[in-house]
Amino acid sequence: MMLRGISDWAMRELAGVNSAFVSMAALESSNKDECFGLKKETLARLRLLEDEARCRLARRPHALFTMRFHDVTGWAALLEQRVRDGGRVYSWPDEGSRLHQFLVMTLVTVRELAEREPPAASVLFGIPPELVGALNRFDIGVLPSVAVAVRPWLKACLGARPEWWSLNIIMSCARGLEPADFHRGVHGSLMRALNLNRARLREGRLCRRRAH
Repeated sequence: MMLRGISDWAMRELAGVNSAFVSMAALESSNKDECFGLKKETLARLRLLEDEARCRLARRPHALFTMRFHDVTGWAALLEQRVRDGGRVYSWPDEGSRLHQFLVMTLVTVRELAEREPPAASVLFGIPPELVGALNRFDIGVLPSVAVAVRPWLKACLGARPEWWSLNIIMSCARGLEPADFHRGVHGSLMRALNLNRARLREGRLCRRRAH
């Protein structure tokens, strides 16, 4: 059966980290004019969203943030360094900030998604396929250290386009349901753009179609 969408599990994981990002941005920006690349007016609207609307916003068909996954060289160097350094990276920063906890949670999600549904990691988080393999191999114990290193890389998706955020916030406040094929259509387009459109869903996992 040809793939018609991303698994329900992957979409729940995506919604979870998206929701955490929106909540964190609203909290972290209380005394700021800009946060994670989002403008003041966008942040003000996020703070006014009710829980139900935030949940709907979190269910966008892609991550609402980026961690510079397009920089394959930078990520590869970072992961290689953390593996090479060994035991020194097995630590948790003392401050235990919301931001650090969010980054670790997201890295756990990305790592598991890269292992269970590699094409979905590319589609949902914009991770180039060549980086997905490296992300599912590194030791989970290095995550706190990786989270510290990637803090400056965390930015809102399309943060410089407040009209995009405004439209999505307005849509999240509407109580109507999205068409059933909306996410499948978006994901299908992204998979074709990433040359992953020959992937298949098998027993809850995504894999490439084998050549005959």
